[in-house]
This record gives sequence, C-alpha cells and structure tokens, in this order.
Amino acid sequence: MARSVSFWLAALAVWAHTGVAAAACEHRLEYYGTYSVGKNSGSAKVSLASRLRELRALGVNMIVATGDKTDILDALPDGMLGVPGCGLLKPRDWENEAQARTRLSQLAARFAHHPKVYGVCITHEVTEFANHARRVRMYKLAKEYFPQKKVIQYYGRLWDKENSKKEKVFEYGKDGEIETDVLFVSLPAVRKARFDPSVDRLNEALDGAARTPGVPVWGQTSINADHKYVNGPGSMLSGWGERGENMSRWVEKVLAASHDDAKGKPVHFTGFFWRSFGRFPYDLAYPDFAAHRAQVRAIGEAACVGK
Repeated sequence: MARSVSFWLAALAVWAHTGVAAAACEHRLEYYGTYSVGKNSGSAKVSLASRLRELRALGVNMIVATGDKTDILDALPDGMLGVPGCGLLKPRDWENEAQARTRLSQLAARFAHHPKVYGVCITHEVTEFANHARRVRMYKLAKEYFPQKKVIQYYGRLWDKENSKKEKVFEYGKDGEIETDVLFVSLPAVRKARFDPSVDRLNEALDGAARTPGVPVWGQTSINADHKYVNGPGSMLSGWGERGENMSRWVEKVLAASHDDAKGKPVHFTGFFWRSFGRFPYDLAYPDFAAHRAQVRAIGEAACVGK
C-alpha cells in the first residue's frame, strides 16, 4: 500500500477537477491508450481523423485492437502506434498448419512492414481453445511471418481446461517457454455496474509474467462497454464515479502491483488500455463523460506515458 500511496502523492501538481496527481514517474507506463476505437459520439458520428486527434490530445500513444484492415493505422497521428487484431486468426484458422500459414501470409503482407504497427494480436481469449503447448506452437509459427514485430496473444484468463480431464490448469510460462511477446490480459474492475477492484487478476497476471522474464505485461479494462449491466450513462457513473474518480483508483492499483521474476527483478504492468472509445454507445467517448476523459489524460500524465 505504501508504494501505491507514494505513486500518487509524489506529486508535482494536482490536475484541476480530477484529483489525479502528476507523479514523479515512480511507476511508468510505456504504452497507454484504448482497446479499439470507433466513431460514436452519442447519437452523432465523428470522423476517424478527428477521433484519433482527440485521443492523442488525451495523451494516448497506442491503440490496441485496430482490426484486420489498415485504415486506422494509416490515419494514426505522430506519436501513436497500433496493434492490429485482436483475434486476427480465429480458432478454426489453427486447425491445420497449412490453413494457418495461408492466413498468416495474408496478414504479413499487410502488417509486417507497416511503420505504425507495434505488433499483431493474433488471438482473442486464447486459453478458451488452446493449452500451453499449443499456444507455444501458434506463437512460433506466427513469429516466422512477423520476425520484426511483436506477436501478441490476448488472455481473458490465464488458466485453461484444454486437457483430457478438463481440469483447470495454470500453465502460462511453463518451463519458461515463451508463447507471446507481450502478456496481454483482461483486468475487470466493475461487477454488475459497481466498482469492484479485485487484485486477484493482477496477481495472477504478474505470477505468470514472473515465469517469463523479459516479456512485458499489459492490461485492458472495459469501461461501460458491452457488458450486460450497461444501461446508459447511469452504469458509467455507478461503476466509475460521477467524475471518473474510480478510474484513477483502479490504475493506482494496477501500477502499484509488482512481483519479482525468476531472476529477482520486479515485474509490473507497462501497458494499460481502456475498452473502449467510441465503439460502444456509452463508453468513454459519450459526450456527457468529459470528466472521465479528463481522467484519461490525467492518469497518463501521472504515469509519465512514454517517458
């Protein structure tokens, strides 16, 4: 708790109306932004160019889950990178190697040399259909086509039941085997429209990351996106606060969390993404949520994004 408090109290200035301090960079985020982006703005639509400028002005330097086209990538302003996906290959694409290679070849022609591509997110919730051994094979195959880009698998959970006994097993990082260039995990913080900042997922992710030293760990948190409890602006306010104050409380927990890896070096989250901005009717881009968007910027400043 002391590290958590010091992060937010080692302040240089306090941002007006948000209560989030601009910290002295004890905990840094290398990459910060949104998981997917859309053109929704309430009942209106905005252009992709204006939406991306808006995000850049909020301190965002990466958009994950840009899909399987290049339109978003081609429009990214200076200082922003993208990650196509997630789920560029579906479970059916991995059913045989020839089929997977055909799809990977198509994707490589599109993304392998694109200057705005940081990496490719090849799977979505991969542990729902692949065990550790299979994930390693998938990663190695994809890396043949993307040797200069990060090959990323996305994990809704780190355990799987892909074994003959259908037993729940945690095998990420087994024997130190690499199955992704970035450990990218879901970090839920709201349950039934109420703020519920459990650290179980944080600890689970960092426990896994500790078994693969050198592999960065990122998290994404849905914010009034497509969950069943979303009923309009009210569920944003009940979950994240009238002025988004729970956003800073959550990121404080995420950035303060740390485990030592097998080499004794601290492991912590270096990438964080809100899901989403303009993709769903009442997410962060909804016009009435100006205070929540101010939190996005203040949090990025406090975490010294990209510095």
